[in-house]
Amino acid sequence: MITVDGVEVWLAPPDGSHVNFTNPQRDIATVTASYCAFGIALTVPVILGPSLYATHYIRGKWHIQHYTIILASILTLASGILTFICLDKGVLGVHVWEMSMDDAIWEKKLILASILLGILGAALARLGLCIIYGKIADALWHRRVIRGAVVPIIVPSIAVWFGLLFACRPVEAIWNLRISTEAHCINSYPFHILHAIVVCLVDLIFIFLTIDITLRLQMPWKTKVVLVGVFSTGLLTLGATVARLAILITGLKKPDTTFALAQITVCLIFEVSFAIICGSLPDFRKFIERFILDVSEISQPIMDRGSGGLALHTIGGTPMNGGPPPSETGYHGSTEVLIAA
Repeated sequence: MITVDGVEVWLAPPDGSHVNFTNPQRDIATVTASYCAFGIALTVPVILGPSLYATHYIRGKWHIQHYTIILASILTLASGILTFICLDKGVLGVHVWEMSMDDAIWEKKLILASILLGILGAALARLGLCIIYGKIADALWHRRVIRGAVVPIIVPSIAVWFGLLFACRPVEAIWNLRISTEAHCINSYPFHILHAIVVCLVDLIFIFLTIDITLRLQMPWKTKVVLVGVFSTGLLTLGATVARLAILITGLKKPDTTFALAQITVCLIFEVSFAIICGSLPDFRKFIERFILDVSEISQPIMDRGSGGLALHTIGGTPMNGGPPPSETGYHGSTEVLIAA
């Protein structure tokens, strides 16, 4: 047992470091990133909700990717809540030698649960993207590459999930630091690094395929630029994955693995959130267009009345003179094929 100033700790502080258990030094970058990750996790339902509304009530379509994205958003929100609890308790961003053994065990347990939720959420979100990209792919080799990407998404995720959960014997030693020195444990870092490398490659494949598919479509360049911009949010997912990989590689040389795992959790929340947002933006765009259309239909009778005329519309927005509804002008053709996926 290691004791510092009468407090039981898991690791002894480095030579020359000053320990303050009452007001421990917190890593500002980790704390700031954690708050941002929690904010992004809260933003996901704001975008996903209207997107699902547009899918069900406007398009009248519902596919398996919507179930995967919903599950991924629930897992991500749960992971974000656990991270926020660690922030609220003041243990996130603190080195393990500046907290008591009980606080370290408590943080390790929550961080472990958050990582396990994040890994599942990341796999589900990327599977949803595979389905979406598979529907808009026009070339056979596009579809084959997308189907092949399913394997590197599922297999490494399962390996790292079980490798992390059953890294020690007994299993309790994973979070119970008091018995971790006596337990038989394997190094789970190689699983994490392998998972991060594989999903980086998958994200790169998604980005290149999206650009290639969009450029092949027969539509105005202005529309192509908009679509590339929508799907380029996948770059944010890639950036979060690269950051997670960098933290894992540098964390191999540091004794405080709990500190590095907390940063990995934050990166996972960013990853899943950006992946969900990327998959939800097309239908979210449809929701915004319908909302603007409804607002214009409400204001149109007032404008017509002011100019001496009166235009009557039904509740669905169809003019009673038999003309085509405004919703049937624009947003169709090849753009609709792409966005409706």
